[in-house]
Amino acid sequence: MNKRILATAVLAALPLLSTGSAFAEEAADNPVTANVSLVSDYAYRGISQTDEKMALQGGFDYAHSSGLYVGVWGSNVSWIRDGEDAARDAGATFKSSHNSLEVDVYGGYKGTVGDFGYDVGLLQYVYPGRYTQTWRTSVAKRPDTLEGYVGLSYKFLTFKYSHAFTNLFGAPDSENSKYLDLSAAYEIADGWTLNAHFGRQVIAGPAESYNDWKIGVTKAIAGVTLGLHYVDTDINHVDIAEPRVIFSVAKSF
Repeated sequence: MNKRILATAVLAALPLLSTGSAFAEEAADNPVTANVSLVSDYAYRGISQTDEKMALQGGFDYAHSSGLYVGVWGSNVSWIRDGEDAARDAGATFKSSHNSLEVDVYGGYKGTVGDFGYDVGLLQYVYPGRYTQTWRTSVAKRPDTLEGYVGLSYKFLTFKYSHAFTNLFGAPDSENSKYLDLSAAYEIADGWTLNAHFGRQVIAGPAESYNDWKIGVTKAIAGVTLGLHYVDTDINHVDIAEPRVIFSVAKSF
């Protein structure tokens, strides 16, 4: 498989993942919450899912007082179609999947013990589309991915471990891939929060593992949250993994 195609498939898909589930924490009074956001680029684990173009995202969460929660979150994406274009450029012939959407369905249990928090759950990434045998031979395996995760937090620090029970976003033989996420969110002034993140994506199989990081600020103002973040990885010669600055506007209901 062409390395560019494989990179596009493997590196697919809140930092924004956490965006949807994070809103569930605000449901102490109202168990059902919704969120919507507009971002200049949908970056997931440091990789652009929209070819460095804008994305409209949103979701719903239900959080029970016991600590159980479920949610759904979605975003437009282009990485699968980009992979198809690369495969056609390499001479492959197949029918398009017609995918332009990512839908994340998740559920779990979270709670706190003093200043410590914990979060355990499952997350299913779904990429609606038609993935024929010819497509799976020419482009990648089916991109739908199931991960389990365990998160621990202390005050403004969070560590999350994610484990893939299926192939990771279409990469062959990539079951049991892992992602390690260390993040911090520290309020530096009224309404201003400093965000920092370092992640390590360990990919089973032939694809290369990599690191990603981001740093930036968010500002709550007039009922919305504005964000400005610098995102980068240590992947070389892949345009969608190069350093960039991302602007976001988010609203929860």
